[in-house]
Amino acid sequence: MRYSGLIIVLLALVADAQEPLRAPRPITEPQAPKLQYRTVTAEEVDELIAVAVERNVADFKAASDPVFLRRVTLDLLGRQPTLEEQNVFLNDDSTGKRQRLIERCLAHPDFGKNWANYWSDTISYRVTPPELTFLNYEPLKEWLAEQFNQNVAWDEVVTEILTSTGKVSEEPAATFVAYHQGEPTKLAAETARIFLGVQIQCAECHDHPFDDWKRDQFHSLAAYFARTQVKMPHNKGAATVVSAKEKGEYKMPNADPGKKGQEMQPVFLSGQQMDAGRPDHERRAELAQLLTDNRNRWFARAFVNRLWDRIAGDGFYSPVDNMGVNQPQLLPEVHESLTDHFLATGYDVKDLFQLILNTRYYGQEIPTDLPERTHPFAYLEQTRLRGDEVFDSLQTALDVPVVRKPTPKPTAEIRFPPPPKTIQESVAETFGYDPSFGPQVVQRTMSQAMLMMNNEELQAQVDADPESGTVLAKLLQSETDDAQVITKLYRLLLARKPTDRELKICWQHVQSIEDRGAAFEDVLWSLINSTEFTTRR
Repeated sequence: MRYSGLIIVLLALVADAQEPLRAPRPITEPQAPKLQYRTVTAEEVDELIAVAVERNVADFKAASDPVFLRRVTLDLLGRQPTLEEQNVFLNDDSTGKRQRLIERCLAHPDFGKNWANYWSDTISYRVTPPELTFLNYEPLKEWLAEQFNQNVAWDEVVTEILTSTGKVSEEPAATFVAYHQGEPTKLAAETARIFLGVQIQCAECHDHPFDDWKRDQFHSLAAYFARTQVKMPHNKGAATVVSAKEKGEYKMPNADPGKKGQEMQPVFLSGQQMDAGRPDHERRAELAQLLTDNRNRWFARAFVNRLWDRIAGDGFYSPVDNMGVNQPQLLPEVHESLTDHFLATGYDVKDLFQLILNTRYYGQEIPTDLPERTHPFAYLEQTRLRGDEVFDSLQTALDVPVVRKPTPKPTAEIRFPPPPKTIQESVAETFGYDPSFGPQVVQRTMSQAMLMMNNEELQAQVDADPESGTVLAKLLQSETDDAQVITKLYRLLLARKPTDRELKICWQHVQSIEDRGAAFEDVLWSLINSTEFTTRR
């Protein structure tokens, strides 16, 4: 096969990538030289994928410009492209237009906002809300958005998340520790799951039954948080404060409740340990250093796996937070080469996006009738939009206003009444899901359908009355050609023109109803409630 030489080279580069986290390439003393990794090109990634799925790179037939534009905009900005963005891209006939589109999206403020939403959901979905306290993740989202837009290296971002102290409203990076209430066991389990892609929580009570993790490994990791202290006030999540205790060590509970637990020394999962008695800031700083050190490739592998899962529709490991040594890995050569690239660039997030999105594999057409798959990732998977992506697409198309009604006054029965949800929060919650779940468990629900069909604030935007001031009303006032109105609605909601058949069906419907406004309300309502609107393909 003509790609065999490249494959041999890349396989040699990643030959030891499958070592378990318990014994990875050794994390040695801080002064030891860091490992050197090799970058790859989009063409090399395409060749690796083509070999793995038994296709030729030439078989990756390019998707149409409207499909590619919508795909990139949803993946990077978390919303539909605006009409202006569609016009700029579709009217560009020069070479390199797709690469420039990717660069524009990576430079757009919505890039940071979108991926801040993703990581906020990743952190928050498995946090149990405490009683009488409403957790506020908005400060974290704003901080993360700034980090992504400024392209702060991923190791620096995670270091801030693990080491920050102070009030959440003033130090948003402290949210992760704060909202887990400084509990060492919760923080140990979630640190490993989210940032290393391994699940060790089963080892809290006993040695892991399906993996090789030992109970003392779990509790030694928890010992890094032995002196972390959190004060959480009622009803004000963002006022939660992370600080340090002056003394105290972590003890692994004894199986016999009548006996004292065993005092644990902080030890990282690779075996690196630190002396007991160290202050909180030194413990968490050393944990962050060991976690993000480029000699611990699991940190980079976890990020690459999550990114690939979101972009390709499934992860190299699925679910993405379970990369245990006994779990199946798909396209290992691709995963490890992308991991090497991410490490070689110093955890450059935007560079990794640019590499993957510039491949022919990413830009390929997804057949309407997929042939029977003999290999995973023969094509990209269609994916369902997250809740924030659904709302942001609605707002981009229809300029949906976000208004919060006043919070009800406390009563004897309800001392801390929750603030009413805005339409943005309702859509995000109803369509939201834990990003760590595999695509096979993300379901469409009756609640989603009912919200899109009946929500009062959304229905107010499906109003053709000239006095309503909606996008639809303005469009009908400015355009007398019904076919042009139909076409513009399709572009607003689905970022493409209608097919001839769709145009004919909509036009016939409009002509069959005497009230032009009511007829176009039907068309708009149908597009909002279409499966295509909430699907990325």
